[in-house]
Amino acid sequence: MKKYLALLSLIILGFTVKAQDYHYSQFYASPITTNPGNTGVFNGDIRAYTLYRMQWFTVTTPYKTFTVSLDAPIFKNKMKKDDFFAVGVNFSNDNEGNVRLKTNSYNATMSFTKFIGGRHRHNITLGYQIGYNTKTVVLGGLKWNSQWDGTNYNAGMGSGEPGGGGIGFLDMSTGIIWNFTTTHLFRSSLGFSFHHFTAPNVSIRGGSDRLIPKFSVQWNIGYKLSETSNTTLMPSIIASQQGTSLLLNGGLNVKYVLEERSRYTTNQTDKAFYIGAFYRFRDAAFVTFRYDYMDFSFSAAYDINISGLTPATKTVGGFEFMLMYRGILGKNQNSKRSSVRFM
Repeated sequence: MKKYLALLSLIILGFTVKAQDYHYSQFYASPITTNPGNTGVFNGDIRAYTLYRMQWFTVTTPYKTFTVSLDAPIFKNKMKKDDFFAVGVNFSNDNEGNVRLKTNSYNATMSFTKFIGGRHRHNITLGYQIGYNTKTVVLGGLKWNSQWDGTNYNAGMGSGEPGGGGIGFLDMSTGIIWNFTTTHLFRSSLGFSFHHFTAPNVSIRGGSDRLIPKFSVQWNIGYKLSETSNTTLMPSIIASQQGTSLLLNGGLNVKYVLEERSRYTTNQTDKAFYIGAFYRFRDAAFVTFRYDYMDFSFSAAYDINISGLTPATKTVGGFEFMLMYRGILGKNQNSKRSSVRFM
């Protein structure tokens, strides 16, 4: 009975909750969707990454979320000092289980980074995102009370419910990122973002159902334990407010460098692994693992559900995977890699 009640709650949630964005446990591994100000803010010339998340598969048809992004700085050689522009594109698909509520987002992002300089090498980045979204729902897979014939569920009986629908709409977001260092052992990235600030109408069945704007604060830190240490502590936190919905997510990754790339030769390659533990307030605890090899990174996260759905999920929350490529182009690539500007 608890399992069916939980399933009913998920179905109702898909229809009644307004403006609840999808989110990744590894929010720090999806920088552009977290904050448009992260566009082009990385050590390299091009970045491409994809994330995939599946959750609640022990209760209902799994909720699945997929994102792929590409971004790069531009005009670096034509700008004064270390200022630069950057552009990016990203696509996301969110598929909500039995309700078959699907959202596709096609976005373009742009940013400008201003090097402030000074002893601590401050960089301020302002970003903007514009996108076109489609939202559709198909109700044919649901079961209704009107299909109960008194003894059993009868799919041949009409439900009397509409078959679904869809809508397309423009959406815009903006954000600012402040990157700075206090010593060569400490790096920090503090961001503020404002999503859906135009509050577009997302009603599938007509009428008015405005997408509630969302305000977020993100902070990622990297602290190397000492000059000779191979270990870096990397705490991350995000807080988002969207209507009455509050998301608090934070924890710590520990990075251990196995081998650093040689600055002048190709005899050595970058190798590092990370392990971490995070907590999402009143929802889940999760563990993370990541491995870096040269220009590629792979990570995984596993959620342990601790919310009100625990009796149905048996603590199984979801799985999440990330694959990233950060490339450096042109001559003197190893030398460029040793000049670390961002986290």
